[in-house]
Amino acid sequence: MPRPSWRAGVLVAALGWTAPSLARSSEDTRQQPAPEFDSRGITVRSGLSVYTGHLGDTLDLGTFLGVDAEAQVLPLLGLQLGYEGSVNDVKDVHQARLWRHSLAAMATVGPTLGGQWKPFLGAGIGASYLDGTPPANQRQLDTTFVAEVPLSAGLDYRYNGVTAGARATYRLLIGGDLAPGDAGDGDLVTVGLSLGARF
Repeated sequence: MPRPSWRAGVLVAALGWTAPSLARSSEDTRQQPAPEFDSRGITVRSGLSVYTGHLGDTLDLGTFLGVDAEAQVLPLLGLQLGYEGSVNDVKDVHQARLWRHSLAAMATVGPTLGGQWKPFLGAGIGASYLDGTPPANQRQLDTTFVAEVPLSAGLDYRYNGVTAGARATYRLLIGGDLAPGDAGDGDLVTVGLSLGARF
């Protein structure tokens, strides 16, 4: 019989030494739990936005995009801090738009059901910068700051560390001088879907 190569002997010895370590590593990976709802996370949201009142009579249905940083401080209580931007066209005026940039903090309350579902209600406080394009300024939609009180209801679903959900938010817009008289009266409603990650 030919003598075994010394390389084959080294390979067999190395495999014998590393195999238990690889098995333990694989077992440890399988045993690591997926991030729960009480982990910190980032969520991106998008959907439709519509103004109410006199603003709703002036502006068309628009879209929004938002991003939130989230943390669960108690089993039923979560906190969110986020940015949201939206744009709505002015009815019957070419290239006339109202842009909105908002920063808000919100507290959410809701149970975790089956480890994967979380219905919630939320309330918060924030501020928005409303900016009309020049054609919108001609319709007396001027640039201004307003305070806002967001009130939300939604449902999130978690699969491993990924979350997906749906949310509707009514934002009370307070103060500011968007337009003279009653033309500036109105609040904002957003409805959208979300996708996020827990760490």
